[in-house]
Amino acid sequence: MAYKTDRLVALFPEVYAARDRESLLFKLLDSVGAELMNVDAAVKNLLKSHWVDYATGSGLDGLGAIFGVERRRLVDGSLEPDLAFRLRLKSVVPLFTGGGTRRAVLGAVRSALGLPFDLNQLHLPAGFEAMRQDLENLVRMNEFSPHPERLLEEITNPVEAGQLFLDAPITSVYPEPPLLEWTFTKGAGRRLRFELCDLSHTPTGQGFLAEDGLVASEGETLRVTGLPGGGISAFIGVTDVSSRLHGLGGGPALFPDLPKEGCALHFQAAGALFDSAVFDATDTFNPPLFRVELTWTSHQPLTFDVLVPFFLHQAVADLVQLYKFPGQIFVYEGLDLATIQQVIDQSRAAGVRGNIQFSLNFIDDHLLMEQFQRAGDHQLIEDSAVSEIFSVRSAANLQEDQQLSEHFAVGGVFDFSTFDGPYGFG
Repeated sequence: MAYKTDRLVALFPEVYAARDRESLLFKLLDSVGAELMNVDAAVKNLLKSHWVDYATGSGLDGLGAIFGVERRRLVDGSLEPDLAFRLRLKSVVPLFTGGGTRRAVLGAVRSALGLPFDLNQLHLPAGFEAMRQDLENLVRMNEFSPHPERLLEEITNPVEAGQLFLDAPITSVYPEPPLLEWTFTKGAGRRLRFELCDLSHTPTGQGFLAEDGLVASEGETLRVTGLPGGGISAFIGVTDVSSRLHGLGGGPALFPDLPKEGCALHFQAAGALFDSAVFDATDTFNPPLFRVELTWTSHQPLTFDVLVPFFLHQAVADLVQLYKFPGQIFVYEGLDLATIQQVIDQSRAAGVRGNIQFSLNFIDDHLLMEQFQRAGDHQLIEDSAVSEIFSVRSAANLQEDQQLSEHFAVGGVFDFSTFDGPYGFG
């Protein structure tokens, strides 16, 4: 018998025998009391549903709906359980006022991956500051997404040879020196001149001019780009010609900063010059035909990229092993990587485009160990075989020569005797 039944029975006089459990009246009052107990439990659950620590089921879903947070569907297709949803909701709510900020987006992505919304929730002990920094770098954001841009213009009509205007609509948040490739398709180029103009093709006086002796032959390309510290880098093939380019107003050559509102680039080149041209197949007295190509990286406004390791669990496991951390890093049920883009779309500010970029991060152990080992094989070979040879022979050699000769000389007479025959001077 519930206490609600007791209170109902106490309202009836003794004459009704309402306390008799077998009576029809008691059974009626007991059934009403049981319903009142269910209503009382529902009211208590309703009161508890106002607190995120005690709400469950639909009550917890209702609290999440206030902040636009829903249960996530996990990789296996099931919905996020109450415990994981409660922990995630408690970390999102304190930072809800920062929705759309850098911290809110990174926290939402971490939470979707199973990491804490704020790494302070890990309560890392002293001595793990480096590990916290490495965990922070697992999910990073790069504002102003880079996008490659390319412009190409070519002169094909000989009537228009020698000069070209290239309209360059630069929209980057902050400028970076572009790469200019000036290729001569017919004829050699001399007295090369590059100048920055406004959108109405009015010269600004910014640019550079090549020396008269600098020649770009047919088929060659002059590649020019600006250096971060000032100056330019210019090559024709593998030959550095930076020192042979000079500013239009004198002084060293500089690559002008291209304005964000757009600009035009003016290119001029002369053909063969008197007393300097050569009679070959590439030198012509007509102005050369050429094409110009401009490439640069445009950092787009109102955009950002979130960089996430593709193998996040392995990256975290490597950090845990590296720092010998005894605790737990993952506190939520992680989502499939394919749904992270949806999380970014829900947490970004209005009018801002966010992209997810997956990276491959591996911890490489560069500790080198060097070991020296020497193996020797020592062998002794002794040959005790003895042999003796005794040889006896006769070396006597007797030779006798008994040939005799006699000579008789007749005294020679000067101017008469000859140098042969039996004549002598004695």
